[in-house]
Amino acid sequence: MITEKPDGALLAGVCAGIARTFKWNVWVLRALFIGFLAIKTLAAILVYAGLALLFYLLNSDQTERSAGLSSPELSERNERIRDLERRFNDLEGSDSPD
Repeated sequence: MITEKPDGALLAGVCAGIARTFKWNVWVLRALFIGFLAIKTLAAILVYAGLALLFYLLNSDQTERSAGLSSPELSERNERIRDLERRFNDLEGSDSPD
């Protein structure tokens, strides 16, 4: 079971996921959802719960597929890449001339 929130999520990540997919502003989408919630409360809750379940199932399928591809060599390679990215960001952050 996934216990982490998706990136940009406040609750289940439904609005953030839709906004990321369609490249919309997440706060506008959240405001529209709040309006929908005020007008049709039960329908809004059911739609949100259904989308949250759908996103959860899609995300768990992707994590299972990606977990099957992991190996010690790949995880070591990914760690080296993350280390290089950290070093690059550190160098980029220090704008002192040499």
